[in-house]
Amino acid sequence: METSQPPDRQVIGPAPGPLHHKYDDSRVQLRVAQLTVRVMAISRRYRVFFVACALALLACLFWCGLRKGSASPRLSVAFVGVTNNPAPLMSPSRISLAQGATGLCAMFEVANIGKHGWIWFDTTSVEQKTDTGWKRVETAGTPWSGVEGGRWTPGYDCLIAVGWPPGVATNSTWRLQVRYGPEPSVVGIVANELVGRTLFLRGKEEGTVASSEVKQ
Repeated sequence: METSQPPDRQVIGPAPGPLHHKYDDSRVQLRVAQLTVRVMAISRRYRVFFVACALALLACLFWCGLRKGSASPRLSVAFVGVTNNPAPLMSPSRISLAQGATGLCAMFEVANIGKHGWIWFDTTSVEQKTDTGWKRVETAGTPWSGVEGGRWTPGYDCLIAVGWPPGVATNSTWRLQVRYGPEPSVVGIVANELVGRTLFLRGKEEGTVASSEVKQ
C-alpha cells in the first residue's frame, strides 16, 4: 500500500530580496546623515571656541602692551628738606640713615606707591645740575651712599637721610637716580628664610626714577 506524503509546507516570512537590502541601505544612510550633522555641530562649536580663545589672547596681548607702555612707576623719591647730623628714629615717623650720612644731609621721603607686590630699590647715581644740563657726580671710592631698601610693601614709606655728595657745593642743585624692581613673593621670601639660602631671587630692574631736586 502506498502511503501519501504530506504536502510541503511553505514558510511565509521576509524574503531576502532587494527590499531587504533597500531597508538596510536606508538605515545606513540615515545613520550617516545623523553622524554628519553631529560632526558639523561639534566642528562648529570647536571653531567658535578657537575663535573666542584667539580673540581673548589678542585682547590680552593688546592690554598688556598698553599697560607696559603706560605703566606708572612704583617708587617715589621726594626731597623734603636739609638737616645736620640726623639720628635714626622709629616714631612718630621712621627715619633711616644711608651709609655715610653725617654732617649736612638731605632728607628724602621714599615710598612704594604701587598697588601690588613688594619692591627693592637702590641708588644708581647722583647728578648735579649745571648750565648745560644734569652731570653725573663720581662717588666711587667714597663712603657716600644713596637711598636703598628692600621688601617694601605697597603703601610703605620712610624718611631716609643721605649725606651731601662729595665734590658737590652746598649751594648746588642735585638729584638721585634710583632703580627698583620686584621682590620674590611672600612664599618665596619665607622659603629663603626657612632654608637659609636664596632659592628665590629678586626680580630684574623694572624701572628708574629721579628724585625731586635737592637745594638749600
